Amino acid sequence: MANPINRNYYQLNDAIIRQTERINKTTQEQKTSVAKTENGSFQEIFNQELKNTVTFSKHANVRKEQRNIEVTQNDLEKLGNACDKAQEKGIDNALIMMDDSAFIVNAASKHVITVMDKNEMKNKLFNDIDGAVFL
Repeated sequence: MANPINRNYYQLNDAIIRQTERINKTTQEQKTSVAKTENGSFQEIFNQELKNTVTFSKHANVRKEQRNIEVTQNDLEKLGNACDKAQEKGIDNALIMMDDSAFIVNAASKHVITVMDKNEMKNKLFNDIDGAVFL
């Protein structure tokens, strides 16, 4: 009598394990499909956005605060696009003129080195730049 009970018990266990595996597989497939988008996986999109992010050096942040220069999200997008244009032309360090501000940027890393407002630009010499982008 113990054998039929154990046998049924193991069959029931096997059925539960198989069903759990099916559920886990379906759940994993759903997670994978949610992570994918029309343009690629989440990681690909994240890496692309990270690559397009403009960063400021400590010095640039200090200058930006000292000179009361506001940089909006729209300005950051413009700076990123200007860096892309500079890279296309082979410019490493660029002077980017935008509105009443000047940004010295390493175009390859999209890293702002320093920032100046229009008052600071008067009678100033810009050196160690490979080109300029005017927005």
